[in-house]
Amino acid sequence: MREAVADLETKLREYDTLYDVRNNLDSASEEIRLTLKPGAEKLGLTLSDVSRQVRQAYFGEEVQRVPREGQDVKVMVRYPASSRRSIESLQGFRVRTTDGREVPLTSIANLEYAPGINRIVRWNMNRAARVSADMKENVRQDIMDDLEENFFDDWERSYPGLIRGSIGQAEGEARFIKQVMGLYLTAFFAMYMLLAIAFKSYWQPLAIMVAIPYAFVGAIYGHVAVDMTMAIFSYFGIAAAAGVVINDNLVLVDYCNRLRERGMDIREAIVEAGVARFRPILLTSVTTFVGLMPMMLERSIQAAFLQPIVVALASGVVIAFFVTLLMVPSLYAIGDDIGKLAGRFKRFVIGLFGGGKNSFPTQAE
Repeated sequence: MREAVADLETKLREYDTLYDVRNNLDSASEEIRLTLKPGAEKLGLTLSDVSRQVRQAYFGEEVQRVPREGQDVKVMVRYPASSRRSIESLQGFRVRTTDGREVPLTSIANLEYAPGINRIVRWNMNRAARVSADMKENVRQDIMDDLEENFFDDWERSYPGLIRGSIGQAEGEARFIKQVMGLYLTAFFAMYMLLAIAFKSYWQPLAIMVAIPYAFVGAIYGHVAVDMTMAIFSYFGIAAAAGVVINDNLVLVDYCNRLRERGMDIREAIVEAGVARFRPILLTSVTTFVGLMPMMLERSIQAAFLQPIVVALASGVVIAFFVTLLMVPSLYAIGDDIGKLAGRFKRFVIGLFGGGKNSFPTQAE
């Protein structure tokens, strides 16, 4: 694991936009390791007993807690400082056996220096190491894409058995996107059901909600235009833009339905609804965009926290404006043509299989 971490750190240091590349593995420190000599068990001693007595002598054993000024003071019993100041004092250390005898430590145990592990880090119950770095610019996704294409395949083949994954900001974003997509699907299904009940139609809610993906596309173009990376808060702005877009489409389709109920032809109804609702839809988009401009142009740190929401909302509304006035009326007309075609096919089938029975004279006739 240490070798794999070292290789990954070497690769990350090749990027000019990264600095302070580090990991959370503590460096191994030298420690004295005890191993029992053959025959020590005959004295009734185990490695645990010997280690415990050494620890009690040098670190101490808590025997009492004394309350003092509202706090507990630990009373530790151990060797005096003069007897535990140096490592050589272990040469004269004596271990007490189960029958009360004292034997020299060096006669029952071997003392050797060995690298010791200060801490074992685990992640999802597996031994883990974390490699991180600071960025001069927000290029995390570009670096991750380059690592996926040019480094990780060979790196994983060099260290079989290792599992890698993203943590921190990347892990939080992945978890958020997974959760928010589920909530979006639930919200869109609820919207569709409400619109289907209100319009008494299955396809008109689809024509109204078809502009939602274009709000997402508009948010992407908006982030590219202002040179900003998509963030978690951008998805909240997309949801807000979808609400504005659905409201505009709802007004347009509802007015078309009212005109058709008055007996107007569908094409005339679409043109009339587009002319009548052009001003409200335009003013909704323009006022939303202009109202968000001060926040988009602000360069303070406080505004940068909310700018992804503002950029996604403003750009999504602008792109969806054209979808509302051009694409939704076209889909409305296409849906009417499909409905007429389905009606003709239905009448043809009824006439073929239902009305055909009465076309032959009966015996009574």
